Amino acid sequence: MFDITGFGGNVRHRVYSFLVNKTYKSVRIFGFVLKYEKVVKRLNANNTTLKRTNKIAALILGVAAGVIAAFAERADALMTGGNATPLGYINTYTWILVSALLFGFWGAIITTEIQAMIGLITVANPLSWVWPFVNLVFALAVGVTVVMLSKVRPNAKNSTKLLLMSFVCALLNIPMVYFVMVIVLGLPFIVYLAALPTYIVLQLGPSTFLSYIIVRAVNRSKIR
Repeated sequence: MFDITGFGGNVRHRVYSFLVNKTYKSVRIFGFVLKYEKVVKRLNANNTTLKRTNKIAALILGVAAGVIAAFAERADALMTGGNATPLGYINTYTWILVSALLFGFWGAIITTEIQAMIGLITVANPLSWVWPFVNLVFALAVGVTVVMLSKVRPNAKNSTKLLLMSFVCALLNIPMVYFVMVIVLGLPFIVYLAALPTYIVLQLGPSTFLSYIIVRAVNRSKIR
């Protein structure tokens, strides 16, 4: 005869140990899940704060660009009678590249539209009323470009990104300069053909160079 009581006690001990181990593991897993959720929430909160900060910085950049544009576009109006805006162009498309690279898609739109609205309010140039639309077209194109670069070439150098975005702007000059000079101003087509290379050079030259200098200075200063 064997001891049934002892056998039953052994079984109960094993069952008890099994349940205790499972409960302990469950508590550990649950604790890990809670910690994971806290980390995710913290990262999401930081990401939201970063996005908000970027938008505020882009807005400030737009105000700065608008103040500069108020002087640059008035100088253009004095020099060309409002038929051309070389200084205003360099200012606008320098800051749109800077903001797109530093603050992304929405940064480009916020900066350029704030600048355009300031120019519209202060009547910096006879063409101030058309800049919100024109600038938005360029901002959307540059914003989409920087988003695509972040997906396709996330590790690309800033100089490469700026050159590609600037090249997109240069291509957009073909229809947009025509829109402003021929459709809005009513100038002859030959004037458009003569002016187009100037704006392409301004885009690929001074605007790109100045944007690179500004981005480099910001990165070195560790402001962002």
